Amino acid sequence: MTAPAPTHAVWDATEITQSVQDLQHRVTLVAGKVTVVRVYVSGTSGPATRVRGTVTLIRSTTDPGVKVTSANAIALDPDATQNLSARRADADLSLNFLVPPALTAEGPLSVSSVTLSDALTGATLPLGPTGGGPTVLFRTGPPLRIRVLGLRYTSTDPPGTFAPRDRDFTALVSWLRRAYPVAEVISSHAVIDATPAVPFTCEDTNAQLAAIRNLDVSAGADPRTHYIGQVADGGFFMRGCSSGLPVVADPTVVASSPCGSASFGWDFDGTYGDWYGGHELGHTFGRLHPGFCGESADDRQNYPFQSGQIADGPDTFVGFDVGDSALNLPMKARPGMQWHDVMTYCDRQWMSSYTYEGIRRRLVAENALVAGAPQPEGATPPALAPLTVVPVAGRPAPPGSAGSPGSAGSAGGRPDERFPSLAVTPAPPPEAAPALRTAEAAPEGGQLVSVVGTVNLTRREGGIRFVNPVTPLAARSAPPAGAPGPDGVAAGPDGGAGPNGGSAVLLRIRQTDGAPPREVPVTVRLASELAPGDDRTGLVDAVVPLGADPEAIELVVGGQVVDTFRPGGPPRALRSARHAQARPGTFELALDFEQQPDPGQTFAAQVSTDDGGTWQTIGVGLKDPLLQVDRSQFRPGDKVRLRIITTNGFTSTTADVQQIQV
Repeated sequence: MTAPAPTHAVWDATEITQSVQDLQHRVTLVAGKVTVVRVYVSGTSGPATRVRGTVTLIRSTTDPGVKVTSANAIALDPDATQNLSARRADADLSLNFLVPPALTAEGPLSVSSVTLSDALTGATLPLGPTGGGPTVLFRTGPPLRIRVLGLRYTSTDPPGTFAPRDRDFTALVSWLRRAYPVAEVISSHAVIDATPAVPFTCEDTNAQLAAIRNLDVSAGADPRTHYIGQVADGGFFMRGCSSGLPVVADPTVVASSPCGSASFGWDFDGTYGDWYGGHELGHTFGRLHPGFCGESADDRQNYPFQSGQIADGPDTFVGFDVGDSALNLPMKARPGMQWHDVMTYCDRQWMSSYTYEGIRRRLVAENALVAGAPQPEGATPPALAPLTVVPVAGRPAPPGSAGSPGSAGSAGGRPDERFPSLAVTPAPPPEAAPALRTAEAAPEGGQLVSVVGTVNLTRREGGIRFVNPVTPLAARSAPPAGAPGPDGVAAGPDGGAGPNGGSAVLLRIRQTDGAPPREVPVTVRLASELAPGDDRTGLVDAVVPLGADPEAIELVVGGQVVDTFRPGGPPRALRSARHAQARPGTFELALDFEQQPDPGQTFAAQVSTDDGGTWQTIGVGLKDPLLQVDRSQFRPGDKVRLRIITTNGFTSTTADVQQIQV
């Protein structure tokens, strides 16, 4: 009996992709990013069968090569229609090979050969032609640095407290890693309390984020870090936006996004906060709306593909999602005629080559910015006392505290004495490195402060939201006054900023000693999602020197004072901190100040998990002495230091609470 003839196949094409690609490999491949080789084969004769493949990948002509087996098997049917475009549109119709990470380092990579085998028997199948595949080049690129802050709020209709889920955060970071032109996403996250009242807007949350970012950078955080807020949609739906559309590299622009489990009719992975956050974060890299699905037509003339699609035809660009096994997400192709750019309002959003390359170029420009102040030579953080719990007077130390065996827990007593006190140590305010203290100080002296406010240019209204003392590190991170605004319009000689530069906006710092006021022109960063008929609203985010004897800060719009900030009395020092009853997933501290803070006084809270080497702000503009701290931002066993900065806006006092082990 004659054995049946084997299936013969032909090697049609090869595509090496990371997020979006064409067969000419015109999209930059980022070194270190997850990479998939898609091999397209078709049957020419013989019976239908399922096949697997093996590719040989080489870095040079003298390289012996690395053999990689396909992650999947495909059906090979010589009688079926062989349509390359259809196969590119479906990840199950190509042989997909995950490139070993070592082979994605900077430099060339070639597909030297491909072999096919029967998926059932393992027998090698004839495949032609026998020539090699494409050679591509990997280029080194910077990472994406983000801090994600989930904003917790309490609503009365519907009643409850709402905060983003862990999945909302992990899905956002995963989506950015898969879709954005980066090999690494350096991320951190925390859940914090929203300061504005419900229902707040994205401009409200962006003001809070900007104030937090300024404090973080003032304490030495990497100024290339982008900040994005997430707001759960359980109590209300907050439409997202960024605090501007920077025309040059400017990571000080922040963004906020809603999150939840709605599918929008096409997204069924359990959260929409991933691509929605990717859209708003794209604005912080200067990406504009193409203008095809109801969004403003800011980039209509430049966007290269029709109807907001990621391709103009089936034979050009195809998106590709490499998937994430941790989130149960398989590899998926994103057909270019069915999927749309993430900067549109269309359904089925992914990254076009246009947006991908634009963000990559902006990341490169941002990476050239200063990464932070150098540490003073020989400086070391002050030594911490061993973790001890100071018992309430007249009562023995609770179980688990120093000198008492057993696990930690609360003790009996009055409600305000049920939990032990924690040691509080006055701390000096953070200082910049010596080089910055000499080179970056304000030209006329005086304390530097971060001023964050919101402005309605149409109505000529506005308000100062946050005023906090900062170090020169924050000033060096901030864009210069009069820099190009979100419309690409620079402030005029009179500080004009806004539509056509028509509304002058400035901060006027009045002095108590009779000296003339200091006037600082500022640029209003218009919100990213404004429609043509909307009021022109945006954010003021500036770091300014106060001068020798400041009395007040005025926000001036179109020549009119629209708000005035006056400092309260000297900031109250923190006297003690005590564990209190907390919500699930948090620990709570009851703060006791020397005196009840004045109305013009607030405090900020920062945490450190590296013995005070770096600090991250988890609250700003706070007034409630009960502080909820989200546990999910820490790893089990982390030793957490808490810093409380009490301020009247112009001056501050700082106190460190003893270490707490999570």
